Amino acid sequence: MSTDPITTEVVINRLRETAATMEHALYHSGYSTILRESQDGTAGITDASGRVIVVSGGLQYHSLPYTTAVRSVLARFGDRIQQEDCYVLNDPYLAGNPHVPDMMVITPVFVAGELIAFAVSLAHKADLGGLVPGSSGAGAREIYHDGLLLPPVLYSSKEGVNEAVEDIIRNNSRVPEAVVGDLRGQVGCTRLGAKRLVDLCGEYGTSTLTGVMASLLESTAARLAAELNDWPDGSAEAEGLLDHDGANTDVPVRIHVKATKTGDRLTLDFSGCSPQTLGPVNCCTPTAQAVCLLAAIAVSDPTIPINSGLVDQVDFMIPPGLVVSPQHPATVNHYFPTSHLIYSVVLAALGQLNPTRAVAPSGLGTGALAVGYPYSRMGKRAVQYELLVTSLGGTSLEDGASVVLPINHFTPSTPVEVLETEYPVRVSCFDIWCDSAGPGEQRGGIGFIREYEFLSDCVVTVRTSNHTYGAWGLKGGKPPQHSRAILDPGTPGEEELGPLVTCHLKAGQVLRLQQSGGAGYGDPCLRAAEKVAQDVADGYVSSRAAHEDYGKA
Repeated sequence: MSTDPITTEVVINRLRETAATMEHALYHSGYSTILRESQDGTAGITDASGRVIVVSGGLQYHSLPYTTAVRSVLARFGDRIQQEDCYVLNDPYLAGNPHVPDMMVITPVFVAGELIAFAVSLAHKADLGGLVPGSSGAGAREIYHDGLLLPPVLYSSKEGVNEAVEDIIRNNSRVPEAVVGDLRGQVGCTRLGAKRLVDLCGEYGTSTLTGVMASLLESTAARLAAELNDWPDGSAEAEGLLDHDGANTDVPVRIHVKATKTGDRLTLDFSGCSPQTLGPVNCCTPTAQAVCLLAAIAVSDPTIPINSGLVDQVDFMIPPGLVVSPQHPATVNHYFPTSHLIYSVVLAALGQLNPTRAVAPSGLGTGALAVGYPYSRMGKRAVQYELLVTSLGGTSLEDGASVVLPINHFTPSTPVEVLETEYPVRVSCFDIWCDSAGPGEQRGGIGFIREYEFLSDCVVTVRTSNHTYGAWGLKGGKPPQHSRAILDPGTPGEEELGPLVTCHLKAGQVLRLQQSGGAGYGDPCLRAAEKVAQDVADGYVSSRAAHEDYGKA
């Protein structure tokens, strides 16, 4: 029996509320800055088979990894799964998590002895061992270099925490208190979600809840199908390059897609991508597919809910052994610039098929900074892990937003005050980067400069990207500046670092990161003179660039 539309809408919103409550609990129980400040984690709900119903948090590409992780737990434990169990796993080849620091917690939801759903969470850990502090080393050449690898294991149950598993995790981390604290926060948020779902079944009935979850997936598939059906049939191709993989530094890594739209279906063919790499820029297939689905939404209707219904309308052609489909034991720790480029390339191809929704790419200099200190401000060993964002590209109507990433990643930067309070570091500069945006009738978002003075000896891993091959302009727009990493700027020892490097620094050394702006949309000479004048007054565009790029005095 079908559920009436009003009840369906009420229950859907209760599901979203439940996931949002889980997300709130996750962030507010976080020990590490990467979780509580940068919010590098999500919480959500799947059905009993692992199909994603809702994801709450700023990293919506966690959707397909959720499915992989739940199905891995089901395959290993099957009928042994019990109420109040919590499972943890982080092997990317078993769990689908983007890289080893992303730990997944899976909690089953039982009602009257029937498994009806899973409450799930994926969150980044500050350190899980590996070659360098932060577990994402430039020198990684296989997955075993990335840190502790857990298959699905029972972490807690009605009997309490599995102390053996927790001891193993502690023993493999440079900052065990932060890691275990964050992990227990994940357990708490998923148990909270499980309780809310049980209560929801008590209020509306189990069959109503499971029926509404199924209907949400069907609605999402139908909405995407309707959008695709309005596009003209055809094919388009696009590609982009990463500078290199960190191992073979003279060989760029190619991401290529051919998008074919026929009727209400979309096919994405990645056969033209580079083979999987020796260095750590590989991107596991669940993450690659998830960012593709986000691009499909961005070029159709961004209000379509993100869930497993999207998969029903998109076919993938991804042969094994490519940078987007690495095979064990390839390392994957620096997956994010690759996933960002996949998103941008798919966005470019789909923008050709539906030009009214075309958008210039954001800057491609994404990644992270990981710093290991022998002592924090509190006297303990510490790992500072920060996400490096860029800025959005221009559209046909608006300039790109500054210092944010596109739909596949919304996470805030760690506040300067928090960094300087918790770590022996001084942020001597955090400012806009003049002329970093791609010129256009609608210019890209402005990039920024962030400069760190390290107050103690430390191990720094710079995990950026696209210092050589950057974003591209659209419809006459121009590309932005490339990202840069500079050690000891303005001194005789100044050194420009590559996009992926680990180095041992002494107290007093300075690292400057210059993060790319977004690409421009449309002919820069068509930009209104008053907008250019305002950009110059704001320090976004120099007088020289106003003349040379925009043709304005």
